[in-house]
Amino acid sequence: CHFWLPNKRRHCANSHLSSSQYCGNHSPESSSDSRRRVPCPVDPSHTVFEENLEAHVGKCPFRKHADALAAQPYYSKGINSGGGEAGVAAVTSAAKRASVHKLSEEEFWALVAKIRSAHTAAAVQMRESYIAPDACDKWMKGQVDRKVPYQEKHVVQQVSIVGNMETFGLLPRGGAEDAMKEIAVKTAPAVVEFGAGRGYLTQMLADCYGIKNIFLVERRSYKLKLKT
Repeated sequence: CHFWLPNKRRHCANSHLSSSQYCGNHSPESSSDSRRRVPCPVDPSHTVFEENLEAHVGKCPFRKHADALAAQPYYSKGINSGGGEAGVAAVTSAAKRASVHKLSEEEFWALVAKIRSAHTAAAVQMRESYIAPDACDKWMKGQVDRKVPYQEKHVVQQVSIVGNMETFGLLPRGGAEDAMKEIAVKTAPAVVEFGAGRGYLTQMLADCYGIKNIFLVERRSYKLKLKT
């Protein structure tokens, strides 16, 4: 697709239509008033033609995932929604995302201005805490498998996450060698990462701190995941 994404500084990665240089999401014909595209209520990360919305919802592939999740014995709808005020219906995350996707450009920037104004009024002093532990040297110096398609900015961010975990006592100081001396097999720590993505953060923990008990939880199917 030839549509330019200024924020990502690249073209859209979707395949273009056979009759156009653009994909279905960015086709000029799709943006006309006669065929307006709207966010899918099941998963607003994709859009459909408004006139096809009802039919699409019934066969949306994300619907199967949502139904499968709802059928799990541990699932409780809205358990983490917060609030709980009597008589006030909880607004789902999907509904919030859909509302944002429906905003016009003018409405979007008005929302951004309101958020910035609220942040300024709160006058919260954010404290930066960038910590790079010695245990992560090989990641910082690029001494890892170069087949891993990570970017330097992600490594810096993840190293600091790990460094702050060490500072708060969640990880043993000194990295893998010291960890093996201090921790018996029966008391070895386990790491559960929710929203693990491609698994690079937990891979860093395994490489630098020798953690073997790892559980990654991710609902989406990502390409270029780290191999175990």
